[in-house]
Amino acid sequence: MIRYLKHSEIDPEKWNQAVHNSLFSSIFVEFEMLDLLTGPDSWDALVEDNYQAIMPLPYRKKGVLKYVYTPFFMPQMGILSEHELLLAEVDDFLSEVSKHFVLADIILNEKLNVEKRDMTFVSHSMSLQFPYNELYGNFSQNTKRNIKTAEKFGCVITRQEESVSEIIQLFIRNKGGQTEVHFRDKDYQRLLQVSNCLVDRDLLEIYGVRTADDQLAAGALFVKDGKRRWFWFSGRENQLSHCMPMFYLLNEYIRDHAETALTLDFNGSTNENVARLYHSFGGERYEIPFVRCYKNLFWRPVLKILGK
Repeated sequence: MIRYLKHSEIDPEKWNQAVHNSLFSSIFVEFEMLDLLTGPDSWDALVEDNYQAIMPLPYRKKGVLKYVYTPFFMPQMGILSEHELLLAEVDDFLSEVSKHFVLADIILNEKLNVEKRDMTFVSHSMSLQFPYNELYGNFSQNTKRNIKTAEKFGCVITRQEESVSEIIQLFIRNKGGQTEVHFRDKDYQRLLQVSNCLVDRDLLEIYGVRTADDQLAAGALFVKDGKRRWFWFSGRENQLSHCMPMFYLLNEYIRDHAETALTLDFNGSTNENVARLYHSFGGERYEIPFVRCYKNLFWRPVLKILGK
């Protein structure tokens, strides 16, 4: 039986155990991490029986209307279970969501299959188990040229030397004002708060690229998540883009982690150029389903008028 539980009714210990036992186990769905990503008491959940399957439901309010959303900086979410869910089981969860919220926009996870999806997010990942030379051999010729360009400019990699706030500011200065970026000040503050928590748990790798005259050209945050490493957040100085710092950064990260049992996940992107970059490093394409659920058909036109 699927139960709707308010935040205060969820057992954190059982929740985290269910996360760790699931086919898609991720620190981003741990109880404490969800609190940081959404704010305490702003997410509820669906729980099947004794936490055999769970589904976090981060929500916001527009007036008196509550709707489910996927928080910024959350790679994937959806339903977590220790066994593969049938299409009918996924539908049962989504139907239950619709009983409690007028709208739900949910990025699921790669382990879930749905009969009908409203959109598909594309991501790329690569196994790092092979020697670096083999991994490098899968890079595109253009990527190899860009790495050599960075070397000619005397780019230098830094590890755990740059501050998270400096990388966030790098992103804000160079990309934060673009129309496709929807982050607000409070979102950057939340990113910093989550990052600090990950640093305290030794789960955040911070890479930077500096030019020969010691300017920060690029920086990236990688999250340690079991055997997965998320390319989670990054920033780049536009005026130094000719140095190809991000190509150099990713190459050095791959070199550092070659011949390990890890998987580098480039994280999803709807930007074709970004997806092309990930593929150029030998990343393998995979899909993440996105679904939109309405409480009933009446709310579709109403929510469009309200801008949802």
